Amino acid sequence: MKTIPLSEYLEKHGTQAELAAALGINQSAVSQMVRAGRCVHVTICDDGRIEAYEQRPVPARPRTNRPAA
Repeated sequence: MKTIPLSEYLEKHGTQAELAAALGINQSAVSQMVRAGRCVHVTICDDGRIEAYEQRPVPARPRTNRPAA
């Protein structure tokens, strides 16, 4: 099993369309991940499966200032 950043995977292992097909998503979703600079890692499993996960900060969305109750 090998895990690499999305950008490195695309440089060395295949196209956005091929990765999208392996993950069961649209190519445009992969393109958006790349353009946004999201912290996505691709895992190439020993049996050939490809998985991906995103590392996100907690909380993922900035808090909005809410008025005191």
